Amino acid sequence: MVTSEECSRLLVSGAKIKPDADISGIGVILAFLITAYASFVAILAAYICGMVERELLSLADVKVMRIRPRTERHPRMHRILRQTIIVLSDQQIVTGIAIMTAGFVGLRSGQISVYHYQIVLYLAWLSSSVHLSALTLLRPFLNRHAGVKVWRLVGMGALFIMLVIGLVPTVSYDWGIINFMDPKDSSIGENNLTGWGVPASCFWGKTYADGVNNDAPIGYVLLVISYVWKIGDVFGSGRLFYASRIRRPLERAVESLLTLPAKRYHRTQQKRYLWCFRLLLIPCIPFIAVLEFLASFSASLWLSALGLLFGTVQIIVPRNQTYAQTHAQEEHWGFGQLVPLVLLVQPLGTILEQAWVSHGSAGTEDTESHETAEKSDNSMIQGRGHATPVQNAPFEEPERCRADQFVLLQILGSSNASNFGFTNAREDAPRIVEAVFSSRVATVLVTLLHITLLGGIGVILYFDIKSIGFVRGQNWEFALLALAFYVGSSWSVMCTLGIYGSLGRSYKVE
Repeated sequence: MVTSEECSRLLVSGAKIKPDADISGIGVILAFLITAYASFVAILAAYICGMVERELLSLADVKVMRIRPRTERHPRMHRILRQTIIVLSDQQIVTGIAIMTAGFVGLRSGQISVYHYQIVLYLAWLSSSVHLSALTLLRPFLNRHAGVKVWRLVGMGALFIMLVIGLVPTVSYDWGIINFMDPKDSSIGENNLTGWGVPASCFWGKTYADGVNNDAPIGYVLLVISYVWKIGDVFGSGRLFYASRIRRPLERAVESLLTLPAKRYHRTQQKRYLWCFRLLLIPCIPFIAVLEFLASFSASLWLSALGLLFGTVQIIVPRNQTYAQTHAQEEHWGFGQLVPLVLLVQPLGTILEQAWVSHGSAGTEDTESHETAEKSDNSMIQGRGHATPVQNAPFEEPERCRADQFVLLQILGSSNASNFGFTNAREDAPRIVEAVFSSRVATVLVTLLHITLLGGIGVILYFDIKSIGFVRGQNWEFALLALAFYVGSSWSVMCTLGIYGSLGRSYKVE
């Protein structure tokens, strides 16, 4: 173990990095990245091709992203993609736990440097992020196979606890600073002493004079929310709790707020109640769009993409910065680097085995099991899903909500509003949700959410690439700017399009 006095000295002088190919060798890094990105690509392909069950799609997926479930028409392709994701995601759990265990051993002995601990932590973070979306996609399958679900959730729980503990040393503002005396100095020569070479154990429970990194709470919040969100989604009780105690009350509160001026207008036909209704639409409709988006499968993909890209940046940038001191050993293709890549043949073999199963037997077996499972799933989730998925009616564009014949003001204000049915409505979905997603404004707002996420993540990652090793604690500022951009732009959309369309149009009582 490194003493406190030695840590204080090293924080001023820095230390030279000792290469460790078993942790950050080129073969080890590539094996993790290939598996993680292959998992994400498989999940994304399943989503785009419609190889996901109906219950996983919300109105934001169906009416905005135009995703149509095709699992019934292509059961063999669905089975192959599902098995591919299972194999790759299982490997993510095992390797994530294994490398975090190695990191803790090095942390306890004081032998692992800040640089190598950074690699260990974010390889595990990367593995965890991708597996969360796999859990979402595999939810119907896991609910039909309790034993498979239990061991995966145990593995995810273990990795979650490891990550929560593993983030503790990184909360210090001095973590990962190349040159403590001159933070703007980015040069790392072959014999330079840097902050990357300091033992990671020096930061265990210590922040020193510079205090806590401003981004540290965000990391914990994202980790906890993503795990609670996705693991809770696997259980019916978790979805029921979210739907009945959080989401539906919020949606019905918005509906009640808008219903008050709508009924006043229906009785009096006075313009002031119309404009009061329109003004309330400006913040309320974007809020409804956000709630539905968060329940969509595309939101899960964004969560995984963020974790995947963020983890990759946190690995690649420090590795490039320390290249002069580590490349001689960590870039060498030895036995320890070839083995992890060769082991990737095993999941590839499993995938090819599934693909080569005879078409007839595979299709018959999967179709029968799918029909049985779909009946079981529909009975199990009836009235409980946290999304607002479209039921088993055909997904065709002409089959729009009958409320398109009426304006939202009339739907909420008329005493006969219950007669304005929705073809694909769930019994527990408030009228306003179906009405909003039957309008073009919902498409614009959800598209705006995707643009905001794309721009926000791009800006955050760009500044991370430029600042790792020099400055910390700025991501929260860009996250707030992205939030402000969406609020401002969505309100602008509502002021220009929303309040004058079907959502805010007036009508005459006959």
